[in-house]
Amino acid sequence: GPAVEVIVGGLELATLVFMNLHEDEDGDIEIKGDKYSEMPLQIIDTGYGLERFCWAAAGTPTIYEAIYPQTVAWLKQLAGFEGVAKQWPDLDLDRILGEMSRLNGIMNIEAGVDGEELLATFLQRLAQRGIEISSEQFTAITDPLSRIYAIPDHLHALCNMLGDGLVPSNAKAGYLARMLARRTLRMRDELGIDVSLADLALHHIEVNLGNKVMKQTHDGIATILNLEEAKYVEMLRKGEQVIKTMLSGVDKSTETIPDELLFSLNDSHGIAPEMAVSLAIRSGWKSVSLRTGFTAELAQRHAKMAKDAAKENTESALIEGIEHLPATSPLYYDDVYQFEFDASVLFCAEIDQEGLSKDITHGVILDRTCFYPEGGGQESDMGVLSTDSVHCRVLHVAKIGNHIVHLTDGPLSNGDVVHGSLDWNRRKQLMDHHTSVHIVGGAVRRILGPHIYQAGANKAVESARLDITHYNRLTRQDLDSIEKMANEVIVQVHKTEKTILNRKDADRKHGFDLYQGGAPKGNMIRVLRISDHDIQACGGTHHDEIGQIGSIRLVRSNAVQDGVERLHIVAGQAALDYAREQDGILRQTGEVFGVNVADVPKTAERFFGEWKEQRKRIEALEAEIVRLRTSGGDDSSVSKDGVRIVIMESDGGLKNMSKMLKELTLDDSQPTLAILGSKEGGGKLMVATTENSLASEKYNAIEILQAIIPHIAGGGGGRPTFAQGGGSKPEGLQDSFAAAKSILGI
Repeated sequence: GPAVEVIVGGLELATLVFMNLHEDEDGDIEIKGDKYSEMPLQIIDTGYGLERFCWAAAGTPTIYEAIYPQTVAWLKQLAGFEGVAKQWPDLDLDRILGEMSRLNGIMNIEAGVDGEELLATFLQRLAQRGIEISSEQFTAITDPLSRIYAIPDHLHALCNMLGDGLVPSNAKAGYLARMLARRTLRMRDELGIDVSLADLALHHIEVNLGNKVMKQTHDGIATILNLEEAKYVEMLRKGEQVIKTMLSGVDKSTETIPDELLFSLNDSHGIAPEMAVSLAIRSGWKSVSLRTGFTAELAQRHAKMAKDAAKENTESALIEGIEHLPATSPLYYDDVYQFEFDASVLFCAEIDQEGLSKDITHGVILDRTCFYPEGGGQESDMGVLSTDSVHCRVLHVAKIGNHIVHLTDGPLSNGDVVHGSLDWNRRKQLMDHHTSVHIVGGAVRRILGPHIYQAGANKAVESARLDITHYNRLTRQDLDSIEKMANEVIVQVHKTEKTILNRKDADRKHGFDLYQGGAPKGNMIRVLRISDHDIQACGGTHHDEIGQIGSIRLVRSNAVQDGVERLHIVAGQAALDYAREQDGILRQTGEVFGVNVADVPKTAERFFGEWKEQRKRIEALEAEIVRLRTSGGDDSSVSKDGVRIVIMESDGGLKNMSKMLKELTLDDSQPTLAILGSKEGGGKLMVATTENSLASEKYNAIEILQAIIPHIAGGGGGRPTFAQGGGSKPEGLQDSFAAAKSILGI
């Protein structure tokens, strides 16, 4: 919509956007190629740049000296910026930066912009204001300053995000935190500053946030950032190999990385464009730089991909023509233990939709029901709807708007009075698991820290799972502590408290932590309170008396993604079944070992230790065989131009071949090119060189593999120092070896 900008002395202090249009393919208003239509509800979006008010009042050359004065001075000192400024003593840096700030409005970097032309225009405008500065001087000054200014700006967002309990990860908001951390680290390294990310953050909290008290402790923030820096270092190590592979066909003297390669590195490998350029420079492509406007093009590309995906994800309605029906009354909120009821049929229609059970034939809507529909990660109830003459199984229940649809294996007639009966054992088990997820969630937050947030949950009959944000893998000791506290809550807390609050009142009273499972729709919020242990907005079915659960077990945890741990939970009857199953496994193991159950751990440990010793001996013998074969009188090993070349067949599969390759290429003092093959599984080939040696300089593993693998009718890939592939013609293995010898001239 149209906008009003409040500008004082050339500085924009506020913007008011009168939002009256929304994107609409059928709209009658076209702007920059996109169509829009009028919104029924129009909004004034007001934004005030409060930090800009401070800048305007302070009168500093840039906003950064006004907002982060101590940090900017500190970083300039650490980066040795004074030495840069002394190169041109006649330049008045404060005046130059002040004029640059006034002109920055023309530096509108959009997709497709010409960077050189933009810089030339900028320098011309500076000259018109009486400042003569060359492009070399401009770059020498602004490159380090842009990083010095950006570091506290990045840290400001990062510290507040972590302080609010966010955990860096590879998805959603956690990804933004990780990118901020990695960009800060990259800029720190480019400035040559030797201060850890955690120390930079703690400085920022002390100096720029006034030691603000946050949900996350300052020590907690430092711990998270130390882990992020370690992951960053590991990413650099792996990223260099990815860059070398992806740019293997690009000339080392090139000044730009092809756009498609940058897109691929970002989208497939998680290496941002700026990082890709930095890694490329470290890996030998010394002249590359990021084209001006590329980041804007990347954002534009992602926005288009998201828009296209949204168009494709339109699902067909489960059932149609029900808008005129009165809302279904949910009896399960009145009495969660009611499992029988009578109701009237308001609507029944045939259903034929992919993804549903083949036994489902009809959708039935009643005026009221005890059947809970699938939602909030909880599976639906099942049971029976019946009349005197018809008996239908309810196989699934779904909610569409204010209507609850019972998916049945037969029809019912409109107006029929039906008797509904739930599968009580299923309902009870689902309540056990759903209530347990709340109890475990509260225990996790108390034990692991305030950064714990629910990233997802599922409550089924067999088990439940709870996904939590956490920066470390959980140990069995962690799980035992959480399980102990959860079971203590079952004993100590007798009743749950279920209330309905207006959304505004709920927000004011409990804050946004109330919405661990996501903010529900509507103005009225159902709140479940388990004493002071856990308070959440939730519309599922929960026990009134949590002692009815019996017990809770945390079976295990696994990493869903970096920064998200999944807890596997069983409760009630499922916990008893799990205990019996584990007891049976233990007894059976004791019988196999021929020992008492109590002696199983010691016996297993002894057997495992003996097995490891045997494996070491076998591996040592295999290594000796490789050494003998490659140092004997046959033609498996030859030397050429200072490189040992080994071409040989292996009797084992990929695992055995990998061990042999490691043995052959591990010694830096003996540069080696190894080509191994096996006839197992249709034929396998592996090619490797000793890293950072004469062998890796002279030979490219990918090129060799691609040249010889057609003989076994296969394909493969890898990186310049290691490549592998498989085929479907094992009898061609010797032909592959012959082709390799021909290529290598041996």
